[in-house]
Amino acid sequence: MISITHSLHRKGNIDDLKQDYVILAMLSRNINDKYPDSRERLIKVGNILKEHSPVNMMSENLWTISPVITAVYDNIHSIKKILKKLKEEDLGISIVVSGLISEIQSVAKEVGLKLHTAHLSLGIFGNKENLPDDKILSITTMCGHHCISPKSIADYVQKIKEKKITIDKAAEKLAKPCVCGIFNINRAKNLLKSLI
Repeated sequence: MISITHSLHRKGNIDDLKQDYVILAMLSRNINDKYPDSRERLIKVGNILKEHSPVNMMSENLWTISPVITAVYDNIHSIKKILKKLKEEDLGISIVVSGLISEIQSVAKEVGLKLHTAHLSLGIFGNKENLPDDKILSITTMCGHHCISPKSIADYVQKIKEKKITIDKAAEKLAKPCVCGIFNINRAKNLLKSLI
């Protein structure tokens, strides 16, 4: 089975990315969506993700219609607990974890899981002169469908400088367009601080 993820191309330095892990649970067509209770199994995974204090998560009202449930965490310890619980439950749902591969490999080994597939981002190729700077890209790439625009980030940075909005509120507002819930609000706060 081939799995792809829209959380693959997150940008940042190693310290930032050690605070940024995405879990995607998916009903794969004609593979694990054929059980009579497939939806209930996926929702059970969603509840497990929710129990482990995600920084952000797909809205629960989408769980019943989406073949995917996603969440983001700011530490590898939560990922380890989640993977351990998912292994115990053995629900037959595809799970994709995005983050630093060395961290994920280590945790998977600790809980007795073998990685099925590893996707690695090779970076950006081509004419890069029109791209925003790396700090802006570190924020925009936290939404895999690219619903966070560089201009909105610049606007919030300016509003923060003018004391029209707090960093916390700006990070929350930036997260709103990311309906998948994989925009890491805590990491965004730190990145906004570095832009001010």
